[in-house]
Amino acid sequence: MSKVWFITGSSKGFGRHFVEQLIEKGDKVVATARNPQALADLKSKAPEQVHLVALDVTDKAQVEQAMKEAVEAFGTIDIVVNNAGYALSAMLEEASDEQIRHQFEVNVFGLLHVVRATLPIFRRQRSGHYINMSSFLGTMGVPMVGYYSATKFAVEGISETMSRELQPFGIKTTAVEPSQFATDFTGSLMVLADRMPEYDIVYESMEKSEMVWTPGDPAKGVKAIIAMSESSEPPVHFPIGADATYGTRQNFQGRIDEAVAWEALALDTAIDGA
Repeated sequence: MSKVWFITGSSKGFGRHFVEQLIEKGDKVVATARNPQALADLKSKAPEQVHLVALDVTDKAQVEQAMKEAVEAFGTIDIVVNNAGYALSAMLEEASDEQIRHQFEVNVFGLLHVVRATLPIFRRQRSGHYINMSSFLGTMGVPMVGYYSATKFAVEGISETMSRELQPFGIKTTAVEPSQFATDFTGSLMVLADRMPEYDIVYESMEKSEMVWTPGDPAKGVKAIIAMSESSEPPVHFPIGADATYGTRQNFQGRIDEAVAWEALALDTAIDGA
């Protein structure tokens, strides 16, 4: 049985791969983007399956209008993919207040606008699946992308809350945590702050570490996400890619080891006699 997908940030990267593969699968797609004409070729390929909507996720009124269009076009929405987002590349000291705020406006508040606009639809039908595109940087902080990482930590927390809060309504939530994939993420989807020479040593270290990263195939990544969505019990967290899979294990094991090492001092905080 075909499903109706609502996808933000559909014009390139993972978003476009979603539209391409879902067409082949026979599903219907409400493909949104700030410039939906970038998807005109896919609309022409499957006019009955694709509905294009211009959408800036930071515009709450536009998000609500997009939901109305989606339901008018296909009757309902089954799966929402919160894919819209970008990365701010900056050391913590380098970014401007405006750059920091906009990073959160798109990656966090934009996602929340979409979630809050679709929840009435999902609650009424007692079903639905949110696929929130997080990042393996939402499980660990690294230099140079700290603000991006912070937004994805927020997505992780929101997604965990959604998974518990919405469970009584039959609504599922998955935070997808990709590692590096061969998309335009480090190109047009990345904003660079003015670089301070004081941090050259950190930049040099990061550039060396990038040489050992293992980029993934975005088409295969989307194929894996679609397969995951078909499970009756999809995961709350879904790391994809070698660096995400192994890095997440290593990072959380490190946190467990650290908690154990400081356990005695941490537990020595109980009220006496309690």
